[in-house]
Amino acid sequence: MKRLLLAALLTLAALPLAAQRRTDENAVLRTYVTKAMMRCPAPVLTLDPINQTGPKNFLIYEANLKSSDENCGGRKYVLYSPVSQQVLIGTIFAIPTDARPANVRIAEQTSEMMKTQMTSTVSPFPLQDGIKAVTITKQTQFGPFTYHGFLDASEHFVMVGSRGSLTEDPGKTLLDNLNATNGGVKRGSKTAKISIVELSDFQCPTCARAHKRIEPLIEKNLSKVNYTRLDLPLFEHHEWAVAAALGGRAIQRIAPDKYWSYVNYVFGNQEEIGKMPSFDKFLQNWVEDNDIDWKKVATIYNLPSEKASLLDQVSRAFDNSINSTPTYIVNGQILGYGPEGNFTYDAIKSAIDSVSAPAKKK
Repeated sequence: MKRLLLAALLTLAALPLAAQRRTDENAVLRTYVTKAMMRCPAPVLTLDPINQTGPKNFLIYEANLKSSDENCGGRKYVLYSPVSQQVLIGTIFAIPTDARPANVRIAEQTSEMMKTQMTSTVSPFPLQDGIKAVTITKQTQFGPFTYHGFLDASEHFVMVGSRGSLTEDPGKTLLDNLNATNGGVKRGSKTAKISIVELSDFQCPTCARAHKRIEPLIEKNLSKVNYTRLDLPLFEHHEWAVAAALGGRAIQRIAPDKYWSYVNYVFGNQEEIGKMPSFDKFLQNWVEDNDIDWKKVATIYNLPSEKASLLDQVSRAFDNSINSTPTYIVNGQILGYGPEGNFTYDAIKSAIDSVSAPAKKK
């Protein structure tokens, strides 16, 4: 009897501790999701548990971000594993539960969802919590384009989105996923406290307006920022965006000192470029007018491997729910741009103003 009484007392004592751990864990998860989600003006974020069957080994939450800017925010699913502290944020969809291989079921479901033929592969090697890496591929005029996701341990659900850990900064995870540290075109100071990543499309009118407004701010404060530009050509909507990105990549390789002049010119002359019979001819004219070896540029510009690398860069962005341009990431957090970009401009300026200029060497 004494043993039973002692066991009961120990159980009762443990209940408040377990509840406190859950409360603390939920608070950390909320902080993580707040950083992982887009930063918007006047944000209101709710993180609500979903009590229904979903991916095995995960708790499911719905993150709903609202803002005073109706163009900023959105809803995402958050999958959290209490065992591994793994976090996945994005979309979830169910696949057929018959006996066919998972890759066949995923291809069938995604083909129906995307209204085009898709193929899929599933890695045989499980990751944490039994999930497996998934690739979902469609053919485009530029070559195969691949989305990446994860199949849960029950093989009934697929999640497409970012994957990280509650113990790691989601901003660092995002930049690693985008390969922003090693990829893209850099300017500014590598040791600057302010990290800014721009993802933009050369044919996007809003990107041109953003460039015209934000570029002078960056140019004036290069000593304070570590700036990276990544191409994100939305090729299903913009006919010469991929060509413009490939041209920029080739110029950066052959004549890196002319790259930003090219960026400025393309963003400043979108309408004129759109009226030309082909982007190839525009590119050749610009290259030769700027005393750059056209043959060397053309060689890189036409390499299939360069096109594949560019599509992979777009895929990385899409995998992390970045599918609109321009997108700016400041110190690891995505900023909502909106139609005018006031919020993004003010946020970048505020970040720059918060850093003192480096002392001049005597």
